[in-house]
Amino acid sequence: MKRSDNKKNKQLYKVSTFPVPADLGADHRNLTLNTYTLSQPSKEKIIDQAFKFHSQGNISKAEKYYQLFINQGLKDFRVFSNYGAILLDLGKLKEAEILTRKAIEQNPDFAIAQFNLGKILQNLGRSKEAFDCYVKVTKIDPKFPNIYETITSFLGNSNSSLLNHTKLIDILNLLLERNDITHNELFAAFNFLYNDKIISHLEKLDSDLFKEESFKLFINDKLIMKALKKITFKDLRLEKILTRIRKYICEVISNNTEEIDYSELQFIIALGEQCFLNEYIYSLSEEEDSFLSTIMNRCINGEISETNISILSCYFPLYKLLDKLPSLNSFNSSNQSLKELIKLQILEPLEEIELSKSIKKIGFIYDDISQKVKSQYEENPFPRWRYGSNLGSHKVSISQAINNEIKPNFISQNLSDSNLKVLIAGCGTGNQILQAQRYKNAQITCIDLSISSLSYAQRKINELKINNVELIQMDILEVSLLKTKFDIIECGGVLHHMKEPNLGLDCLLDCIDKNGFLKLALYSRIAIKDVIAAAQHIASRNLEPTLENIHLFREEVFSGKYPGNKDFVNFRDFYSSSEFRDFFFHYQAHYIYLSQLQEVLKTRSLKFLGFLLSQSTKSLYKNYFPEDKKQTNLDNWAKFEEKHPNTFRGMYQFWVCKTKN
Repeated sequence: MKRSDNKKNKQLYKVSTFPVPADLGADHRNLTLNTYTLSQPSKEKIIDQAFKFHSQGNISKAEKYYQLFINQGLKDFRVFSNYGAILLDLGKLKEAEILTRKAIEQNPDFAIAQFNLGKILQNLGRSKEAFDCYVKVTKIDPKFPNIYETITSFLGNSNSSLLNHTKLIDILNLLLERNDITHNELFAAFNFLYNDKIISHLEKLDSDLFKEESFKLFINDKLIMKALKKITFKDLRLEKILTRIRKYICEVISNNTEEIDYSELQFIIALGEQCFLNEYIYSLSEEEDSFLSTIMNRCINGEISETNISILSCYFPLYKLLDKLPSLNSFNSSNQSLKELIKLQILEPLEEIELSKSIKKIGFIYDDISQKVKSQYEENPFPRWRYGSNLGSHKVSISQAINNEIKPNFISQNLSDSNLKVLIAGCGTGNQILQAQRYKNAQITCIDLSISSLSYAQRKINELKINNVELIQMDILEVSLLKTKFDIIECGGVLHHMKEPNLGLDCLLDCIDKNGFLKLALYSRIAIKDVIAAAQHIASRNLEPTLENIHLFREEVFSGKYPGNKDFVNFRDFYSSSEFRDFFFHYQAHYIYLSQLQEVLKTRSLKFLGFLLSQSTKSLYKNYFPEDKKQTNLDNWAKFEEKHPNTFRGMYQFWVCKTKN
């Protein structure tokens, strides 16, 4: 940038107070900038000082210089954008919008400002405008940090009908090409765009499926095929149609009645990946058992082929067929999709089995419930995930990480970010590890009961080249054997599966530093009362947690034989075997009310810091309880939950810390 001529600004001035300009809101505090120099600082000097303090994290001093700049009538898109970002963090959304738009007026291709404006508008509930901003960022700078994760999360929490449909299709195509996002968050948007299209294509198909033009259109839609491979479909109508199509194809292949062409084979492979993702939750008939027996015998007798392998993958994970079909190990194909299927269903599971041999073990698992829970997650590692967002390139401090999740509350402790010790207690298959990569200078210890889950996590860690994690098989009840005080402990969805959750919590608290923080997630008795009733119904019938019994119960739900409330069919947990088992067939599950949670925290001198909830939910809460500025009053939240019982469908997720004496 050119240097400005400073001659006209050479004038004496006294100590001044620089308030936020009227159009930025009168409620912001006045900030005083002491300037004892004889000459007015140059535009460049002000900007340099502001950027210096901002980069050092000295926000209050950065604010002073940004305000000085603006009050002198100077303009620079970087200043407007940076100051807007500060106001965004302060929750001053209207003021942040004004400044950020000024930055964009000066430089429409400034990606940072477009991204921040998207965040501001999203928090203001203006989702269509927010989406348009995020799309612009991908056009301006396709490599902009965090943009694809942000859009993915945005789509998972937005009403797709409010968004531009053409842009939505383009973005879905773009996101489904990537392997660094959580694709399941895209299902609502995909389902909005394609559910009726798929249903209309396939619902009325007759017995000659492969000759139907509508089926050909369906299997040649690239976005649908990509979605089958990466998104677990969570819709009852789609499940019924895919189950029917699978049966039809299985019969055709069994009877050798038709030649399978390339497009049809590609679809069968995609369906095999979908079935692997949902862990074979689709029911199968006795007829299909007969068809599969024919196909298996054919393969055993040497007629192994791309078509036979692909249809078998729609019913069984291929690695579990290796004893009967050892030739699968050496099967070669030039079909790239089939190679990917074999990698997914054979090579990766075998890698996990090998990795399980080297997982570190500490202590013993004595507790009878812990032993049962261990056996459950050995059989059904939970949760299954294929791709996710690795936040390792977006490191933040402890306080910033927590403040991002507990807004409008905040912690102001000046915490050290050197040699941060993090414990993930009950890490499962490792998805939390990706999220924990956001912590600066963190060494992460992950413990779990299940070797199967840990080996799955280890494979993903190796794949993503994460090198700050140690995995250990152990019980939370034995956590003191780690002989470490942790700065952060995350324990999500674990304590409520212990025989005595309070004992588990106490074991964790004994291992947390006096200045440490604890993130928990527990079942709400109000939010999942339909699930609780279903689980009790299943237990009363002594149904063992087998895949056959999962199919049996789901078929009862579909047919109307199950007598209870069936709201759970609208939630994701109903559409994959491990999640279904975790919810409905678990060996142990405790559910609580917020009043009970409040007592648990009080008796342990734990300070409640805030829930992890969407901005829209927190804004709605604010309408009810505007006086609770920090949104930490659990009595109020209990009243809110009574009015909005689905608020904590995804559990009570929250941060706490030890109160200072």
